[in-house]
Amino acid sequence: MSYGQGGPAWVPGGSQQQPDWNALAADAERRQRRRRGFLIGGGALGALMVGTMVALLITGSGGGDDGPDDRAGGGGSLPAEPSGASTSDSDSGFEPTQLPPLPEPREFISDADKDVAAFEPESFFTGDTAELEGRTYTEVATDAAQGCPAEVFSGDLSAALTELGCGAVLRATFTGEGVAVTVGVAQFPTAEAAEQVRGAAAGNLVALTGGGAPSFCQNGGCRTTTNAVGRYAYFTIAGNADGSPDSGDGTPAQQASRDGNDHAFNCIIRRGETQASASASALVEERRRSQQGGGED
Repeated sequence: MSYGQGGPAWVPGGSQQQPDWNALAADAERRQRRRRGFLIGGGALGALMVGTMVALLITGSGGGDDGPDDRAGGGGSLPAEPSGASTSDSDSGFEPTQLPPLPEPREFISDADKDVAAFEPESFFTGDTAELEGRTYTEVATDAAQGCPAEVFSGDLSAALTELGCGAVLRATFTGEGVAVTVGVAQFPTAEAAEQVRGAAAGNLVALTGGGAPSFCQNGGCRTTTNAVGRYAYFTIAGNADGSPDSGDGTPAQQASRDGNDHAFNCIIRRGETQASASASALVEERRRSQQGGGED
């Protein structure tokens, strides 16, 4: 019988023939070379395919031919300083490293010099509905007042807010699922003044009723919140739309008060984001014009 594939035969009781070791070694070397050649060829092909894909991606995203000064150095990192290559084909009109720092939305809702957008119900609440986690509330009434007058805030709260410099207050009433909630947002000269509103005095936001809004929170049993962000303090008062007092935990009126609180916060943040976006666009356009003007000289 034979032991091993391709090996020399051994016959019991007979003489053992010596294998041709040189031939076997040469045959093994040939097989090894073929295996190495296959692996190297396959690896080279794979590398070529990856390199081609990367080159295509770079060419596609570049939008045009780059000069030698636009390519990265030996370490693969971009130059620390802008190159002297022309940027006339760039979408932005200037090198990415020259972009000014983008404004933060919180800067605009905290600084009266930057927060110059109109403060009015139509642009602030922006819409007929408020949706929070699948709960929908319909806007049924809005109003605005200069300062924080007594008809908007009950108890001693009106006087306390006026002393802190309240400039204006917006209100909106929303209804849904048998409840009503009034959201109030008051504007102050500084973020420090708005922060002092919490716990400043006894009293609540007065519910905005009439028109399409039901008469609610006239007999007590309402849920309220008070918070602040930037130079804005925001309030809610919520109750049952039929005017009955609310009590207990986890009631729809309690949830409406929390939802109104979140909606007011979102509206304030959106105000900051809108102004920050407009400011960033203006900075980019100003830089573009400046560089285009410099190129013409």
